[in-house]
Amino acid sequence: MKHIIWSTGHQIKFDTIVNSDNCYLFDSKGNKLIDLESGVWCTSVGHNNKRVNDVITSQINKITHTGFCYCHPQIEVTAQKVLEITGINNGKCEFLCSGSEVVEYGIRIARAISTKPLVLTFSDSYFGAYGDAVTKNTNQWHTFNWLECGCENSVNGCSGECNSFKNIPFDKIGIFLFEPGSSSGLVRFPSIELISKIVEKIKENGGVIMCNEVTTGIGRTGKWFGYQHYGFTPDIVAIGKGVGNGYPVSITAVSNSVIEQLQKTNFKYSQSHQNDPLGAFVASEVIDIIEQEQLLEKSKELGQYLIQGLSNLISEKSIVKEVRGRGLMLAIEFKRNAQKVYEELLNRGYIVAKRPNAEVLRLDPALTIDKSEIDLFLKTFAEVITA
Repeated sequence: MKHIIWSTGHQIKFDTIVNSDNCYLFDSKGNKLIDLESGVWCTSVGHNNKRVNDVITSQINKITHTGFCYCHPQIEVTAQKVLEITGINNGKCEFLCSGSEVVEYGIRIARAISTKPLVLTFSDSYFGAYGDAVTKNTNQWHTFNWLECGCENSVNGCSGECNSFKNIPFDKIGIFLFEPGSSSGLVRFPSIELISKIVEKIKENGGVIMCNEVTTGIGRTGKWFGYQHYGFTPDIVAIGKGVGNGYPVSITAVSNSVIEQLQKTNFKYSQSHQNDPLGAFVASEVIDIIEQEQLLEKSKELGQYLIQGLSNLISEKSIVKEVRGRGLMLAIEFKRNAQKVYEELLNRGYIVAKRPNAEVLRLDPALTIDKSEIDLFLKTFAEVITA
């Protein structure tokens, strides 16, 4: 790869991958690997999914891209499906290309209607590659470290019963941007008590609740979206990765109340690939596959099975420190040697994610993974950590 700028921060380990099937990858010599990372956490219904491929093949022979004054009716059809699974009744959607885009788009909408200067978020959140939500300027953002506070008798970080929480300047905060569990790839879940208190405070002040579901959405946590584990419906939802199953489409869903406020402003946003029909067709098919194949239930059940299997390997002598997860989004934290385990798993044909600057491996297999493949991984993983 002499002529490729590889700026991802991750090292290329295999440069001859030419084919795929669900969780399997094949190189040019026919060697097989199991992808437990779903690409970049994107192939929610498996690599080379035939149903998704058929939709792309059919539509690509008709029209794939539309303009600023004309559109395809599929974007309305898919928008209705998205609003149904988010629980945002009578809302509206915008179709874009990447997770970074829909987070930035959502923040721009929230700022356009907010009367207060600050956005509240957690210090371990990740929101994309560029934009307002990445820079987090202190004059526009208040970041809260929920893992280091003064709450006593709490095993899940802050519960909202400490001076750190009381010192959050809610009188200046008009937006809460919540990433429900990915925690910059480390998979950590704030308590329901903490999130409920924050949502209540923001709502009392007439603020906007936005959720970044780029990683945690589309069945990844055993529910359609990560916020559904917390018992509330946000005003804005940023959706990406899994909704395109590897095709670059993302969606921002916005509540009717926010839309009504937005219409009173001069808000505009335009770029080349906005509300393209091909992406809408793909997203619609992914939603249908998850519903028809009952993959939410499968994600929950197989996730519990995998978490339990990994947790059984924890002991005083084991190098595994902790297993965290929800659905098929898991993190394995090690006491030491995470890099060595990562390298050995690669040698044995298993692709997982090694988190930079942390003794953590992350697993995000496709929701279509078979239990037999999980069993094989558990067996191999046990052999590796024992060695």
